[in-house]
Amino acid sequence: MFEKLQKTMNDVLEFPPDVVGDAPKITITGRQQVVIENYKEIAAFSGEAITLATSEGELLLTGIGLVLKTVLPTELLIEGELISLSYQGEDEKLGREVKRV
Repeated sequence: MFEKLQKTMNDVLEFPPDVVGDAPKITITGRQQVVIENYKEIAAFSGEAITLATSEGELLLTGIGLVLKTVLPTELLIEGELISLSYQGEDEKLGREVKRV
């Protein structure tokens, strides 16, 4: 019931999804800093890879010298040299066939 009311309010007030929903908001500054809001949990962490659980699936960040600078219940600040950012298994979730090489 609450979700339906929330969705109706979003449509009427035209708020972007990241303001009222639980979708992750990712802000990248150059290749040195990433702020991620609305994550659920840190699934794995090393200096070369960080995996986060989000409402959109598992988010994988890879890089060199990755450091969790700030860890808050709904926000992370990550610093280091970012190489890539991707959602794991997103093609399967969307029903697309994935070709493995």
